Amino acid sequence: GDPPSAKEALTWGNIEERRAACEIVGWAKILAELNAKIIDEDGDPEIGTLLEVDMPDSGKERFLKVLCGTKREFALSVPREMETSIQAQAWTYNLPLELWVKPEERT
Repeated sequence: GDPPSAKEALTWGNIEERRAACEIVGWAKILAELNAKIIDEDGDPEIGTLLEVDMPDSGKERFLKVLCGTKREFALSVPREMETSIQAQAWTYNLPLELWVKPEERT
C-alpha cells in the first residue's frame, strides 16, 4: 500500500515501528509537514536541533533532530520541558546535563 503519512508515522504505538515508519517517510518531510519550530540549534549536527511540533493527537511535542555517526538524520521524541539541544541530548542518555559529555567518535 501507500507509505504512511507523517502524522500516521508519528503516532504508531510501537517505538521501533514508529522509527521505521518515520525513516520511510523521511524526517525532513515529517518535520516540515508538521511545521516544526526551532527551539534551539546547536552548531554541532551530532548534538542537533531541538524542534517543537504540534502533534495531531497530543498537542505540542519536542523532538531532537540529530545526525548520527553514519550521517543519517533522525529525530528523537524528548520531554516538553527540554529547552536546549544539549539538555535534550543528555536526557536521551539518561544523564543530568552536568554529567553529559559528547561521546567520542568510535572508529
